[in-house]
Amino acid sequence: MQTAWPYVLVAPALLVLLLTVMYPIGFNLFAAMHRWNMLESQTPQAFVAFDTLHKVLQESSFWSALRITVVFTVVAVLIEFMLGIALAFLVNEDIHAGRLIRTLLVAPIMATPLVAALVFKLMWNSQLGIVNYGLAQVGIAPVAWLAEPVPALVAVLSVEIWHNTSFVFLVLLGALQMLPRSPFEAAQVEGATWLQRARYIALPMLRPAILVALLFRVVFAIRVFDEIFVLTRGGPNGATETISILLYRSAFEYFDAAGAAALSVILLVLTAFFAWLLIRNLYGKPT
Repeated sequence: MQTAWPYVLVAPALLVLLLTVMYPIGFNLFAAMHRWNMLESQTPQAFVAFDTLHKVLQESSFWSALRITVVFTVVAVLIEFMLGIALAFLVNEDIHAGRLIRTLLVAPIMATPLVAALVFKLMWNSQLGIVNYGLAQVGIAPVAWLAEPVPALVAVLSVEIWHNTSFVFLVLLGALQMLPRSPFEAAQVEGATWLQRARYIALPMLRPAILVALLFRVVFAIRVFDEIFVLTRGGPNGATETISILLYRSAFEYFDAAGAAALSVILLVLTAFFAWLLIRNLYGKPT
């Protein structure tokens, strides 16, 4: 009984995990392997194996959405990490008004994605937005930020970066403040500069926190929906249409539940691949 007691304690958590995670994933795989139009039936219909997945992979819209999703995720997470770690190192130093600066830097994470997107939509408005107003003050012609492909992608990225850099900053600042001071003091006595202490002492010790921050940001950035839907709805001409937007259209515009399930499976595989890359590069080949 004493040997089985740990398993008894873990069993409720495993049961909840099974019901809330494994069952939806299993049903999603089941739906992806059946023909299912929600206008025709409330349940999956004929078994088609991998035909739906094969059909999705043959569509040019999918490959465009995949490219945009990868570019969006890599650019957003990279900039968020660079800004987050730079701000964490800065605020960790004894600077004037450090507490106020820390509060202001954490504030964006408290806004919901919908509210952040609505505020930025007003800012990027080609006629009334403050961004074009600022450009006009220095003699630059107004830009149709949400009506042209590249500016639209920049506008969407700006919301994502502004809203979520706070998370990276918060995780890394907390990890920095938990590091032991003795290695830094010894390196300073030996004549190491601030940059050398940050690069050769702090960064290696921050690897677990960096992995956590990057994993969370990759998982959420790769399936971003709210900001893009509010700002551009995937336009113009599919320039900001990620897999999440394509999945939404498949399910709620074309009522193709099987196609949406297949896209969600692909999104799950893509997320797992990015997570594997992060773990492999930060900790070496997993055992």
